[in-house]
Amino acid sequence: MKLQLMKQGQEKRLRELQMAAIRSQMNPHFLFNSLNSVQNLIQQNRTKEANLYLSDFAGLIRKVLHNSDKEEVSLAEELEMVEQYLKLEKLRFDFEYTIYVDDQIDQNLFMLPSMILQPIAENALTHGLQHKTGDKKIDIRILKIENSIQIVIEDNGIGIQASQKLKTNSNGIGLRMNEERIQMMKAKNGGNYSFRLTDLSEQDKEGTRVEIIIPEEQ
Repeated sequence: MKLQLMKQGQEKRLRELQMAAIRSQMNPHFLFNSLNSVQNLIQQNRTKEANLYLSDFAGLIRKVLHNSDKEEVSLAEELEMVEQYLKLEKLRFDFEYTIYVDDQIDQNLFMLPSMILQPIAENALTHGLQHKTGDKKIDIRILKIENSIQIVIEDNGIGIQASQKLKTNSNGIGLRMNEERIQMMKAKNGGNYSFRLTDLSEQDKEGTRVEIIIPEEQ
């Protein structure tokens, strides 16, 4: 029994280290892409937008660094960070976004993995909406379903298959890392964790939908 408990402890610690490694990959990925955005604005001689971006980017970086060593943050903190990111990207892209949170959810009490929304929003922008003409939208919905929270991030972009044909650099890295994190959380804690990616073009619609289920703490 002692050996079994020791083994379980080692496996739990291993999963924690694996999740920390994934988080450490996500921050440089985010920083690199954000600095790329500033560079693009400068190259387009959009000096005013570049200065605004750098100013707001500094505030966002403070939040990212503050949360970098945290496995989980409150939903309120995570939504504040992703909204600041989306506002930044509106300086570059012409798109609209909405964020809806179920009234039954306490945003300050519900905890979720840090930096889980931003990579999905980034993927929707750079691989879905950037290559689309016409209206561009991202909808984020946080819903309560029984004893779990469902996060839905949906865009009306070109869809997964069309994006893969473009073979853009680092296509979907943030999504893959997030999926790994959710799988690690499920292995560590048990419960109804899930990650689902849907190409809406297969349903005769536009865009991509990402659905994440995170159980509430009992």
